[in-house]
Amino acid sequence: MRFPVAIELRRSRLLLCALCAIHALAAQGVCLAEWPESLSWVAPCALLFLALNAIRAGANYLRQPPRTLRLYADGTLGLVFAEKPQPLVAVLRPGVLALPWICVFSWRIPEDASTDGAIRRGTLALLPDSADADALRRLRLWLRQVRD
Repeated sequence: MRFPVAIELRRSRLLLCALCAIHALAAQGVCLAEWPESLSWVAPCALLFLALNAIRAGANYLRQPPRTLRLYADGTLGLVFAEKPQPLVAVLRPGVLALPWICVFSWRIPEDASTDGAIRRGTLALLPDSADADALRRLRLWLRQVRD
């Protein structure tokens, strides 16, 4: 693999559909459950919690993700955001999941890097519609190399 590898990202519609389906199923489960009279307050509280969680998940989905990932040979990761054309160099945090149908990893920007108040850490969940299939294959390979 020739470094640096640039991977163009796009928003995943599969992730949005999965978030909506999971929240809808959870709300349906709360509504269909039979609650005893002494616990009649649980269902409205659970529905309120689900609604707030859905709003938070939607806000996270709408938050500006990186446009491009740059993978470097030394195991660092370059994140290019829409408002900052210069890549922010980040390191991976422990806990990488690299499967054929999903890649999940956390990153953090080192303390000594000047980011001008930008995000210091974050998590990316990439599904098959987040990038080209070949690019995701390269990312999975790179994640496995860096993780080991």
